[in-house]
Amino acid sequence: VPAVTVWTLDHQNLIRLCLCPRAGPQPKAVSGRIIAAIWWMFSLVLLVCYFSSFSLMLRSDHRHMSISSFEDLANQNLIDYGTVQSGSTMLFFKNSNNPVFRRIYQHMERKKSFVSSMSEGVRRAKEGNFAFIGEAVSLDLAVARFCNLTRSPEVVSMRAYSVAAPLGYPLVKNLTIAILQLSETGELSHLRDKWWSSSCVGADEARSSNALKPDDLRVLFLLLGLGLGVGLLLALLELLTRARSRAKAGKKSCCVVLRSELTRRFGRGAEDPEPENLDKNKA
Repeated sequence: VPAVTVWTLDHQNLIRLCLCPRAGPQPKAVSGRIIAAIWWMFSLVLLVCYFSSFSLMLRSDHRHMSISSFEDLANQNLIDYGTVQSGSTMLFFKNSNNPVFRRIYQHMERKKSFVSSMSEGVRRAKEGNFAFIGEAVSLDLAVARFCNLTRSPEVVSMRAYSVAAPLGYPLVKNLTIAILQLSETGELSHLRDKWWSSSCVGADEARSSNALKPDDLRVLFLLLGLGLGVGLLLALLELLTRARSRAKAGKKSCCVVLRSELTRRFGRGAEDPEPENLDKNKA
């Protein structure tokens, strides 16, 4: 007696697992094949989109954060770097006893990568393949104005600036009091936020534009819905045709047979084979 397979909703989990390695059993009905094919196409395309977006994010993060310290800068040969000729930054690296800083100065001296001014250094950094070394305050201002620039988080040799005046000059006391008042009232913080705040509106959103979003998958979900809708419509037509033929053969009401078919597929009686099929197989 050949086995009788009754496809129900509970079998769909098994079908999803077996279709990928081409293992059995597989649905023979057109509706079942359409639903299974649409589901696997949706899954494969979704995985491809995810891994593509993930690889783009990894490459973007690596491109922007590949150099985060002076040691990283000294250990690479792809990006040239320099500072202002005869400036305080150049003298700091020249007179430093730190081996990393000494290597950086020797590289700049050997490559003759010094620039004449900060504006030239910023311009070369904007053109690409060049890292400009300068004072953190000036670099922060350049990063705030030019959206395609970024600054390394490492800062060395913090120094303060003062106003020079003759000894006993009365203006020194007035300046000191005025600066303290501006600091206590928060005016200095307000001025820094005003002039050093980034003018790149939406720059963070632009960096994350490669991230996969639900809006990017609207067409994919639409195709999935259309495919499932066509499959379900064909399944309903197949069920109605089957119920009509069984009702005509058994001289029963079509609604009764249809309800019995639905109960067999969605109810607990789904595992029991049809008596008619068993009789035919035995014959």
